[in-house]
Amino acid sequence: MVVGLVGEPRTVFDDDPSARFLAAAVTETLVRRDDHDELVPRLVESVPTLENGGLRLVTDDPDAPNGRLVATLRLRDATWQDGEPITASDVRFAWEQDSTAPLGSAIRWNADRIARVEVLGARDLRILYRDGERWDDYALAPRVLPRHRLASATPQQLADYAREPVHAGPFAIAAWLPGNVTLSAFKSYVLGPPGLGRLEVRFFASRAAILQALLRGDVDIAPWPVLEADLARTLDRFADGTRLQAYYKPAEALEVLRFGPDPRRFGDPSVRRAIELAVDRQSIVNDVFVGRARVPRTYLLPPLWAASEETVPIVVPDRGRARALIAAAGFAPGQFGIVERAGERMTATILVASGSPARTDVARRVAGDLAAIGIAADVRERPLADLAADVGAGRFDLAITPEDASDPQIASEHWAGLTDPWFEVLSAAAMAADDRNEKRSIYAEMERLWEASLPALGLYQELRVDVAPQALANVQPSPSGSALSWNAYRWSFTPSR
Repeated sequence: MVVGLVGEPRTVFDDDPSARFLAAAVTETLVRRDDHDELVPRLVESVPTLENGGLRLVTDDPDAPNGRLVATLRLRDATWQDGEPITASDVRFAWEQDSTAPLGSAIRWNADRIARVEVLGARDLRILYRDGERWDDYALAPRVLPRHRLASATPQQLADYAREPVHAGPFAIAAWLPGNVTLSAFKSYVLGPPGLGRLEVRFFASRAAILQALLRGDVDIAPWPVLEADLARTLDRFADGTRLQAYYKPAEALEVLRFGPDPRRFGDPSVRRAIELAVDRQSIVNDVFVGRARVPRTYLLPPLWAASEETVPIVVPDRGRARALIAAAGFAPGQFGIVERAGERMTATILVASGSPARTDVARRVAGDLAAIGIAADVRERPLADLAADVGAGRFDLAITPEDASDPQIASEHWAGLTDPWFEVLSAAAMAADDRNEKRSIYAEMERLWEASLPALGLYQELRVDVAPQALANVQPSPSGSALSWNAYRWSFTPSR
């Protein structure tokens, strides 16, 4: 089975899609989200919950006056790929390492949700979360690392480990040569021997190269985001269910049009609302994604459990109303049809991440819609890291950025200070709530406040597309954005007829 990926990572733990595919195949977690977005046990015997008694809310701890979640976990009888047993000490070691990771990293954010990890036995441990912590994905915070290999490792050994880790996943790295990685099945994998004996991973320079390799039959699997949903028309022509199958899955992520911080321009609520009325987002979805994507109403969106779109009405384009709002904000038609106020023309640059024809096409369509109400916008592509830096520093007029909404608590934190002050009060209340239904009702009100403030305009929900052989069973894309290899141990060929 040959997998095609765009770009060769330096290590398995790099922050890019190619590395994440490798990591999901060769490493293992205590708990993971499945294709229905539910928490499922992997290295632990069960997910601790209030219902099964594995999770408790302690209210009499003097060090946690706001209450503390305490989870008790039991590891499965499992081994690392070198045959050494996986123990509770490996979980505590991982947390200690993660607690020193750079601030702002996902690993550090997860580690900071935990106050202490207690080893109760060889396979038993207790996780004490920080005071007041009510994170819905609490079970994803602890992870595991092979203490026997890393505790006394030299810098060179750590570098070698990052390149070819000996972990607990269903596959191990058998060889890593330039442009190609061979993964071999780990027969003692905790959830059973993988259905495939080997995976060949090949790295390509572009998605166009992988598309051609798929057509030639040189590549069997192209996991998201190697190919994007804007290729739907092309994929429908050859991934027709005879040899290959295209799997489309709405992701818990969206692309948004962010408004720059300049109060004289897009800081004006009337201007932002005019843009919402001017941009034909449904047309973008229909033309670029063949109608398979959907227009988001807020910063949260189904199938995420916290999304309650019914609290926010659908906004239909109305350029007449948009022009009236622009006029009410003090802008008048000027030279070349560009509106101006106090002698300053309304011109802007739309920043967009390079490397995706879909995003660039969307940016140009947005620019065209803005031109219809007198705003002249120029599209400029930037590497994603540079775009993120510019947006973070407020150096932009307009920017189209990806937003991960798979965790409502983290997604809400991204909009702190950009909406109604009550939004942050509710965010704290949602975090403190014990019951998911209570959290959902709070998030519904936060969605309404977000749309009322309109700190950004949701353009389209990300639609992931994975291409795999029709004969390959148990391919299950996840809406949370997990790499397709999250359940690679279950992949197997269906019997030929």
